Amino acid sequence: MDAYEKYKEAMLDINHEVQALIERAETILDGNQAVFEQWKRSCGNIDSHLREHVVRIAAVGAIKSGKSTLVNALLSDDYLKRGAGVVTSFVTRVRQGELLRARLYFKSWDEVNEEIKHALVLFPTEEWRTEHHDFDIRRTQDREDLAKALDALDHEMRISQDRLNANGVLLSSYVKGYEQIQSYISADSSTREFDNGQFADHRDFVGSDALAVYLKDVQLSVPGDILKRDIELADCQGSDSPNPLHLAMIQDYLLKAHLIVYVISSRTGLRQADIRFLSIIKRMGIAGNMLFVCNCDLSEHDSLEDLQTLVKRVREELSLVVEAPEIFTISALYNLFDRSRSPLSPRDQDRLEQWRKAEELVAFSNQETARLTSFLENKLSRERWALLLQNQLSHMNLTANGLNQWVQLHRDLFRRDAGEARAMVEKLQMHQLHMLQVQSLIQTTLNGAARKLSQDLKKEVDRFLDPSSGPIVKKVGAFVREYQIDLSHYQEQLANSGFTHTLYLVFQDLKQAVDGFMAEKVNPDIMGEIQQVEKRLQEELHMIGEPYEAMVVDALERFDEVLRQMGIPGSSVKGALRPFDELENVKQMNGITLPPAAATMRYGAYIKTEAVMRLGFYSLARLIRKLLRQSIDSKRVEELKALKDGIRRMKSETERSIEAHFRDYKENIKFQYVQRLTEMAGNRLHETLTEQFGAYLGDLKGIVGTVEDQHEDKARTDQALQVIEEAVAEVLGKLEGIRGDVGKLIVDTH
Repeated sequence: MDAYEKYKEAMLDINHEVQALIERAETILDGNQAVFEQWKRSCGNIDSHLREHVVRIAAVGAIKSGKSTLVNALLSDDYLKRGAGVVTSFVTRVRQGELLRARLYFKSWDEVNEEIKHALVLFPTEEWRTEHHDFDIRRTQDREDLAKALDALDHEMRISQDRLNANGVLLSSYVKGYEQIQSYISADSSTREFDNGQFADHRDFVGSDALAVYLKDVQLSVPGDILKRDIELADCQGSDSPNPLHLAMIQDYLLKAHLIVYVISSRTGLRQADIRFLSIIKRMGIAGNMLFVCNCDLSEHDSLEDLQTLVKRVREELSLVVEAPEIFTISALYNLFDRSRSPLSPRDQDRLEQWRKAEELVAFSNQETARLTSFLENKLSRERWALLLQNQLSHMNLTANGLNQWVQLHRDLFRRDAGEARAMVEKLQMHQLHMLQVQSLIQTTLNGAARKLSQDLKKEVDRFLDPSSGPIVKKVGAFVREYQIDLSHYQEQLANSGFTHTLYLVFQDLKQAVDGFMAEKVNPDIMGEIQQVEKRLQEELHMIGEPYEAMVVDALERFDEVLRQMGIPGSSVKGALRPFDELENVKQMNGITLPPAAATMRYGAYIKTEAVMRLGFYSLARLIRKLLRQSIDSKRVEELKALKDGIRRMKSETERSIEAHFRDYKENIKFQYVQRLTEMAGNRLHETLTEQFGAYLGDLKGIVGTVEDQHEDKARTDQALQVIEEAVAEVLGKLEGIRGDVGKLIVDTH
C-alpha cells in the first residue's frame, strides 16, 4: 500500500510541475487561448481525482455481532463507542487525520422540527397544540405542551408489540435533550469538533438517545499510519435494529462502499436476521463486494475443532445466499486487547492473559487476521488504487504531450520568417477546420444521444416507480391493504386509554410495519433498478463513444502527418484514449447522489390527520346514545366497530399518501439524478474524446502575428520555449516510469 501512496504523491508532484509549465508557456506569448484553460482544468481534475478518491469499507451485521470491536481492532485502539441507541440513525466513519478528532454533524432546526412533525401524525392528544399551528421545539410553550402530552400517555402507549414505541422515544428524546443541545443547533446544518484531550467527550453525544437524536453524521479522525489516508472505515448500526430508519441509513452508505465486511458472531452463528439482511444486499446488486468475518469469542469455544465446525456450518448456510463466500475467522476483541495502544483495565488485562493460554485458537485467529490484512491489501486497495493511478496517468500524458506539441510547433514557427510561418499556418488551418468539424459533430451527436438516452432512462424510472402502474407502488399498496390488524391486541388499551389513544397506537404499528416493508423490500428493489439504469447508461455511452474515438484518432493522425512533413515530430499517445471514466467519478466530481433511502418513508407528511381522527369522532358520536343504553360487553363491541372504521380510513389515507409521495419521489429521481447524471456523463465523455485536440486548435493566426511582432526577440523566446520543452520531456519520462511500475503492480494483484 505504501507503494501506491508513493506513486500517488509522485503523480501529484508531476501534475504540479505540468501546471507550472503551462503557466510559464502562457506568459511567454501573452497567450489567452482556450487551450491553456483546458489544460489547467484538466490538471485540476487530475489533482481532485487523486486527492479525493476514497476507498470505503463498511462493517455491517446484526446487533452485538462485534462490528465496533472489529473496527477498533483494525485501528488498534478503542476509538468507537459501542452499542447504538434506540433512535440514533447515523453511520460512524473513521479516516486518517493529523489529530485525534471527532467531528459531529448536527441536524438543522428545520430538520428537527420536520422529524417531530412526522412523529406527531395522529398523536392522540391535543395538549401539544399551542396557539401556533406548526410545532417548533425552540418555543418553550411548545416543548412544555409536548412534554405534558407525552407524560399523559400511559404505559401501554409507550410499549408497542413488546418493544419501545419508536415515535414515543423519538419525541421524548428531542424534548429531554433540548436544553443541553440547543447551543449546537442552528438554522443550517452545523458541526462540532472534539480534539485530542476532548475526544472522549464526543461519546456523551453518541451514547445518549436524548443527544444522539440531534445528530445526522459522525466522523472520527485518527493519527498515525494504522489507517491509510485514502481509506474510510464505517461502523454501521445493527442491521436488525427495530427502527427501519437505521436500515435505510445503512443502505445509503452501502451504495457508496467499495467493500462490505459482514460480521457474524461465533456465539450465535448465522441468524435469521443475517439471512434477511444478506438477501437485501443481494437485491441491491452489491453482494459481489462482500467478505465475511466470523468474530470468534475465545471464551465460547473449547477447541479449534469446535470453532472450525461452526465456521463450516456458517459457510454452508451462507452459500445458500451468497456465491462462494470469502470467510475470515478472527477474534476481534483479542486483537483489540493485544494490539491496543492504550492501557487495558485490570479486568481486560486478565481476560487477555486467560485467552493467551488458548494457544491453538489464538494462533488460528492470528493466521486468519494476517490473511484478512493481505486480502484488504491486494483485492481492494491495490486494485482500486492501481486502476485510479493508471486512469489518471493517461490524462496526465495527454496534457503533457499536448503542451509538448504546442511548444514544438511554436518553436518551429519562430525559426521561420513571417512568410514561411504564414504558409505553414494556412496549411495547418485546413486540418484544424477538419478537427473542428469532427469536434462539432461529436458535440452535436453526443448532445442528441444524451437527450435520447436520458428520456429512455427516465421512462425506465417511470416504469417501476409510477404510482398508478409501477410494480413498486403497487407492491406497497397491496401490503397496506393486506396488512392484518388483530383488534384483540388492542381491547385492553381501548378500555383503559380510549379511542383516540388506541387509534394512534394502531397507526404507529401500521407505520412501523410499512416503514419496515419499505426498508426491507422496496428500497433494495429501487436500488437494484437504479444499478441497472446506471449499467445501461455506462454501456450506452461506451457504444456511443467507440466510433468517435476512432474518428478522433484518425483526425489527429492526419494532422500529425502534416506536422511530420514540416519536420515537426507528431504526438506519441494516439490510441491511448480512455473513452469513458467510471460513473462513480462523474457522480463524485459533480455531487450527484441518489435520494436517501429514508426518503421512501416520508409518505407520512401526506397523511391528513384530521380525516382519520374526524371519522373516529363521528363514529363515536353516532354510538353515544347506544352505548348509554347497552351493557359493558355491548359497548366494547361498538367501540371495536368504531375502531375498525378508523383503521379502514387510516389504511386508505396511508395508501393515498404513499401514492402522492412516490409521484414526487419519482420526479426527483428522474430529473435530479438520472437526467443530471446522463448530462454530466455525456459532457465528460465529450471532454475525454476531444481533450487531445487542445494542442492543435490554438490560434495559429495569432502565432504569425507574434512572429512578425517579435522578430528581434525570437532567440529569447525560442530559448524560453526550449527550456519548457526539455522540462516537458523530463516529465514524460517520469510518467513513463510510473506507468511501468503501476502496470507491474496491477499484474501482481491478478
